Amino acid sequence: MNLDLFATENEAQDYRSQNSDLKFIDLFAGIGGFHLALSNLGAECVFASEKDKFARQTYEENFDTANFEFNDDIRKISPDQIPDHDVLCAGFPCQPFSQAGLKKGFKDGEDSERGNLFYCILDILEAKKPKAFILENVRHLIKHDEGRTFDTIQNLLKKAGYRVHYQVLKASDYNIPQLRPRVFIVGFRGDEDLPPFVFPPKVPLTYTMSDVFEGDCDRDVGFTLRVGGKGSTIDDRRNYEFYRVDGEVRRIDIPEAKKIMALPDNYKFPVSKSQTMKQLGNSVCVEVVRKVAESVFEYLDVNSNSLKEKNMPVTRNKGELSEIYALLKVIYQEIIAYGDLSASATDDTIKVMKIHLDNSDIELKGVHCYVYDNADNTTLYNKSQIINEIELNDILSHIKEGNGTFSSGIIDSKVSFLGMDKSKGTSQEKSDIVLSFLERGIENLNQGTSIKSFLGGSPTLLNASQATNFIYEIEGLDSQNIDEINNIETRSKVKDRISKIESLGGVLKFHKCENSTYESTLRKVDSKMPEILASALKSFFLKETSNRLSEYVSQHIADSNRQQEVDCRLKDFVKSTMLGIFPTRDWDGNLKATAVLLVNKDGDLVFYHTNKEATLKDFFYQQTFFDTPSTSRHRFGNVYRENDGKTYFKLNLQLRLSDKIF
Repeated sequence: MNLDLFATENEAQDYRSQNSDLKFIDLFAGIGGFHLALSNLGAECVFASEKDKFARQTYEENFDTANFEFNDDIRKISPDQIPDHDVLCAGFPCQPFSQAGLKKGFKDGEDSERGNLFYCILDILEAKKPKAFILENVRHLIKHDEGRTFDTIQNLLKKAGYRVHYQVLKASDYNIPQLRPRVFIVGFRGDEDLPPFVFPPKVPLTYTMSDVFEGDCDRDVGFTLRVGGKGSTIDDRRNYEFYRVDGEVRRIDIPEAKKIMALPDNYKFPVSKSQTMKQLGNSVCVEVVRKVAESVFEYLDVNSNSLKEKNMPVTRNKGELSEIYALLKVIYQEIIAYGDLSASATDDTIKVMKIHLDNSDIELKGVHCYVYDNADNTTLYNKSQIINEIELNDILSHIKEGNGTFSSGIIDSKVSFLGMDKSKGTSQEKSDIVLSFLERGIENLNQGTSIKSFLGGSPTLLNASQATNFIYEIEGLDSQNIDEINNIETRSKVKDRISKIESLGGVLKFHKCENSTYESTLRKVDSKMPEILASALKSFFLKETSNRLSEYVSQHIADSNRQQEVDCRLKDFVKSTMLGIFPTRDWDGNLKATAVLLVNKDGDLVFYHTNKEATLKDFFYQQTFFDTPSTSRHRFGNVYRENDGKTYFKLNLQLRLSDKIF
């Protein structure tokens, strides 16, 4: 008896017509179980990622990877570079959580940080916001670390904006004669009003191991196909590969393994037999994925209106509110003073002529403002109709007294009035606004301007991300010490782990930036910049120097000439970071912005521009300090082994601007 699990041509045509608009990505793709299941339902794969070179060979043998990017390491790509998609699929590494493994969870440093690769999934969900996701893992994920690991995963997925559902499903629940209990985690982007998702109902088992072996087998349902562990006899409780068929002992082989993983007969394996069995044991059961995906697609179709982004009350944090406040204050004042090294106003000023926004330009002429929209309509306002001193003071008080994220009726009305789509630059923009201004009679047109505010504390200069990880090779460390080091869970665990490495004879040497684009960009700023930052970063985490970037030089470098040289290089780095470079985008050497509008702690505006470059560089360099981001969120601070057999350690670079003037 053979199962016809895959759609007939007529059924496939129906699926394609129903789901042809649905696009999915296939992460930790293995040999393509998710791809096979979802494409059989008519969806299109637009991106896939798999690290194992042998699994990649099998994937490429069975799918036309010329039609989409087939990435070889999800850690190497920035989430914003991944194509837009509707459904994210991932069978993320299960060994850290499995019963057969050592169940180290997020601390697993073996095989290229497999323990914390879940955070790569989270980064993509937050950046690309697909409608849904389907994740698969071993059932022991639910109970790992007394449930704390799974609670963390659920909470992070919910925080990313998804309603989360999960259930343990067996292959035998869907007429595939294998136990293989796996937890499926399904999520939909939307609010609490979404109806509950129902996992596909079980179907009777009519296809048994006797059908698989084409003989009388003593078991209807087969053991969970596993990787490794061979050598147990048929009567051993650990046996998973031997069966009695027609009275004889038979070991499961590739044809039978393909059947109980629900792979078609024509699925090709261009690798050795041992690699084939390993790949089959690591795969998802395709029929279970297909059933789950079918239910997900139906849910998306039925609830398409509910899943659309709704007009929710706009909430903004202090930084975002401060940026709108700065814009309104520019309109009100028109004349802005340059700032000095203490963020105070100087006698030098600019006169703002025009503010360029997404959907409008605002021309300032004394007590009047001309607002030009994108349809070339012009409206004349008295400046007081847009903003007055009382309103500015109310907004300033609102910002100073507020906590967390909150809404502001005054701000909302101003944003709507000015036709602003957004209130701040995105993570891929350096200019929050564009200004045209007069300085000593000279016009400076279309000057990209970044807004930084001390009203909300210490604004970010460089946001932590996977791309800002610096990788150090550990020389002289016995790999048997990895678990001992990673199990250090003190409040200063990164420092203590590095100290432990060094006490065991290990030496950290800068290897590379995790993101090759960022390393290339840093070397365009200065050829030695990655090495300079790697040294400063290590000193900061070891608490050998203070957290202030400028003080690293004086505290770590003895030679005065060398101090001056590194100071100059780091000033260029700070300027370029603030006005030009992005960790995940290739840099052409040009600044994307030329000015910074700073809201100081009193709510006053001061201006810094490359016209006065020395002051700009000196001020922001002296205010820049290292910050410590989440080690788990950004995947650093653990010892891990790569496929090259070497041992590595990561530190993450996050920089802020201190609101304490030095």
